[in-house]
Amino acid sequence: MSTHVISKAADWRTAARKSRASRAEPLTLPSSTTVLAARPEPLEWIMSGRIPQRLLAAALESGGNSPASDAAELSNDDVLELARFAAQLVKASVVEPAIGDGDGEIPFDDIPVEDRAFIFQWACRALSGTNSTQEDLSSPSRSERDGLERFCQK
Repeated sequence: MSTHVISKAADWRTAARKSRASRAEPLTLPSSTTVLAARPEPLEWIMSGRIPQRLLAAALESGGNSPASDAAELSNDDVLELARFAAQLVKASVVEPAIGDGDGEIPFDDIPVEDRAFIFQWACRALSGTNSTQEDLSSPSRSERDGLERFCQK
């Protein structure tokens, strides 16, 4: 009979951190700050239920296109859920410096909003399966601009 050593929770956390670090790449932000960021794994986010259902449904209906056209139909609760999702996605994408309230970490609210938006857009394109260069991210498409304008008018 063979004996198996059962892994501890810390072992899984360490493996997850190593996986993120191995996928990380430098990302230069609008503030000229460079961070080490890892593209999110779509299956992980879907299976963990971290993608808002309204956003996931809209993405599936549009065949992976941006759900920005549905932005006018978002309720206040949808907007709050999307904001929480955006913050989670930014925090999960940045490997170094870590985002948090611990020693050597940067508090989320201390990150310039333009940088947060840039990281969110970069991570969302990774979730949608679109590989984008930083140049692509600095100039949103017409449909993205139009969708954002409709979203902001709500």
